[in-house]
Amino acid sequence: MKRVIVIGAGMSGLACAWALRERADVVVLEAAPRVGGNVTTAKADGFVMDAGPDAWVTTKPDASALAREAGLEGELIGTRPETRRVYVAWNGRLHPMPEGVVLGVPTRIAPMVATRLFSLFGKARMGLEPLVPRREWADGDDEAIGDFVTRRLGREAAERLAGPLLSGIFAGDAGRLSVRAAFPQFVEQEKKYGSLVLAMRASRKKSAHAPKKSGAPPSAFVSLRAGMSLFPETLAKKLDVRLRTSVERIARAGEGFDVTTSSETMRCDAVVLAVPPHAAAKLFGPVDSDAARLAGEIRCGSSAAIFLGYRREDVAHPLDATGFVVPRGGTNKLVACTFVTSKWESRAPEGRVLLRAFVGGAGREEVLDASDDELVGLARAELAELLGRMGEPVLTRVFRHVRASPQPEVGHLARMRAIGERLAAVPGVHLVGNGYNGTGIPDCVKQGRAAAEAIAGG
Repeated sequence: MKRVIVIGAGMSGLACAWALRERADVVVLEAAPRVGGNVTTAKADGFVMDAGPDAWVTTKPDASALAREAGLEGELIGTRPETRRVYVAWNGRLHPMPEGVVLGVPTRIAPMVATRLFSLFGKARMGLEPLVPRREWADGDDEAIGDFVTRRLGREAAERLAGPLLSGIFAGDAGRLSVRAAFPQFVEQEKKYGSLVLAMRASRKKSAHAPKKSGAPPSAFVSLRAGMSLFPETLAKKLDVRLRTSVERIARAGEGFDVTTSSETMRCDAVVLAVPPHAAAKLFGPVDSDAARLAGEIRCGSSAAIFLGYRREDVAHPLDATGFVVPRGGTNKLVACTFVTSKWESRAPEGRVLLRAFVGGAGREEVLDASDDELVGLARAELAELLGRMGEPVLTRVFRHVRASPQPEVGHLARMRAIGERLAAVPGVHLVGNGYNGTGIPDCVKQGRAAAEAIAGG
C-alpha cells in the first residue's frame, strides 16, 4: 500500500484521508491541538457557537454525501423555514432583502419597486439589465465581482445588494474578488442569456415546473445539531491523526518524499498539502520555488466573530430573519450579523437568543487591533443602533480568525493553473484547501476526494 502523508486536518485534509483510509497507509499531521481548521464549535452555558462556518450549501453534494458516509445523517438540520430571509443595513436602519433576489440578482418587479433600499434611479438601472450588451469573454479574461455587477445591474445594486452578499462569503472586497473564480455561473449566464435577470427567471421557471413536494421548501443550507465541529471530529476518529505536529520541511527522496517534523522525518510516496496559502508557500520552497512564489501571492483576510447571548425579553427586535449584511462605504464596523437562534435550532437554552457579529475581512483588518472587550463593546453599540433596545448580554465570546480567508482575486484562476502546471512536474504532491479551487466545505471535500482518487489511481 502507498504511504501518504496529509498535512493539515481541516475539512480538505480529512476528506482526502477518509477517501484513502482503506486504500493506502495514511497519516494526517496537524499543528493545532484540534482538528477542523476553520470549522470550530465552542459550548458554554447551554449556548452552541460555531465560530467559523455554520453550514454548507446543499446545491453542492460532496459535503452532505461525506456526512452521510460518516454516519451523521441523523444530525443534519436545515435552517428554520419561518426565518429564511435577510436584512440589509443601510442608512442606519435594516431593510428587508427584496423577495426574489437570487445571489444579489433581482428577479421580481414588485418587491424591487416597493423597497426603500434603492433610489428610483437605482431601481430603473436594475430594470434595464436585460438591455445591457453582453461582454464577449475570451479564455483568459477576468473581472472583479463588483465591476461585473456594476456593469450589469448598476452601482447601487453592486454596493448595497450583491457586494455585501457575495463578498461576505469570502470575507473579502467585491472590488478585488474574481467573478470567474468565485461565481463562474454569472459569466456562463451572461454568455448564454446575455442577462443575469433573464437567466435567473429561466431558472425559477424551470423550478416552478418541477414536481412539488409537500411541506416547507428544502433548506439551501444544512448544519449539524450539535455544532459543526462534530463533522471533522467524527471523521478524525477513524483516521490516524497526529495533533500538535508541525511540519518543518518537505524534500524529495528518490521517487518519494521526506516529511520532517520537529521530532522525526517520515518517508512517503505522496504528500497532500491541505494548508492555507502562506503555509503552502513555505513548504513548497524545497520542492518547487515557483509554486511557492505563486501560492504566496494569494492574499488571506483576517476577521473576528463576536458572540452575544441575551435573555429573549432583553432584545426588542423580533429577530425574524437569519440576520443582516452591511454594505461597505458606511460608518459601520460590523460587516454582518447572524441571528443564530433564528437561523438554527438547538443553539441556546430556552428563553435565550444568540447573535454572531462579524468584523474585519480583507481590507478591513484595522478593526482587529482592538481588544476583545473593545470588540464586544463595538458590536453591542452598533447592534443597539440597528436592533433597538438591548439589555446586558449573559454571554460574550470573541473568536479571531487570522489569515483564515483566502481571497480568490482577479487573476486567481490563472495563478492556480500555473501552480497546477508546476506541481505536474512533481508527481505525488497535491494542494487542496479552502480558496484554491472553490470556497466552502463542499468544495474542500471535493478537492480532498479528487486528490485521493489521483493518489489511489496513480
